Amino acid sequence: MTELSDAEGTALRSALSAEHAALWVYGLASAYVGENRVRSAIDDAQEQHRRLRDTAEKVIRGAGQIPPSAQPAYDVGERVSDQDSAIGLLIKAEGDCQVGWRSVLENTDDPGLRGTALDGLTTSATRATRWRLTVGQQPAAQAFPGQA
Repeated sequence: MTELSDAEGTALRSALSAEHAALWVYGLASAYVGENRVRSAIDDAQEQHRRLRDTAEKVIRGAGQIPPSAQPAYDVGERVSDQDSAIGLLIKAEGDCQVGWRSVLENTDDPGLRGTALDGLTTSATRATRWRLTVGQQPAAQAFPGQA
């Protein structure tokens, strides 16, 4: 892609900002997890979020625009004190990523960008469902992921 419409650019920058925040939140959450399976899931999620972040940055730069930078810290709005509260925060971060990627999906016709957005939306929705199952939240899955 060599050009982004205003709607595509706005949506992609929003998705990228959500990816930056998610990576920060995953780093915070890793300090509160004790179970190996949870730590492994966090490592996998971070790898996927980095991949999506890097792809979004590449597309934005390829369109001659400047991608938003990650913030040094993010206001999580709640206290994190144990593994369950950390996972609750991860669920919120995944929800923000779903909203961002769904917006990209709804605002572009570019096949490559649509593929990236669909990947971002489905992997975030799947992870959020797994995190809800981990802490016993019901319903575990949302009917329409990313719908604000």
